Amino acid sequence: MNRFNKCLAATFLSATMFFAGAAQAISIQQFDKMGPAGDRYVADLVETAEKALTDAGRSNDAARVSKLFTTNAPNSKESIGMQQFYMTLALARVHDAKHGEQSDVADVLALSLENNDGARLPDNFFKLADNIKPGSSPPKAKEKKEKKN
Repeated sequence: MNRFNKCLAATFLSATMFFAGAAQAISIQQFDKMGPAGDRYVADLVETAEKALTDAGRSNDAARVSKLFTTNAPNSKESIGMQQFYMTLALARVHDAKHGEQSDVADVLALSLENNDGARLPDNFFKLADNIKPGSSPPKAKEKKEKKN
């Protein structure tokens, strides 16, 4: 295992312990059975992450997350964010297989964002993620009301 993979695996293990029990969204095993609907679920999680960051007053972080998931990697039809998510998901599968655990997809997204973009999601992300059901729309961000003069 090269140095980068060792570092990423160690980070994943420590973050898994931190996030354990934080969310009871969709497990990786359930996600794998979703087929193409899984991509929509991840998109809903990303929108929820943006909402949680915006609600926490971190609109700059929300914009960075949006850019990460809307900018395609060179010579790819997939966004940089999705590629990073799927790499983190692969590490989570290995970790789960070795330790007999079942990680949640929301935890994997949170870890991917923290490792690759430096955006640590606020706790309300996990509460909001619990409410996402495959095929449903995530909650919308709070809109600021403008004062009329």
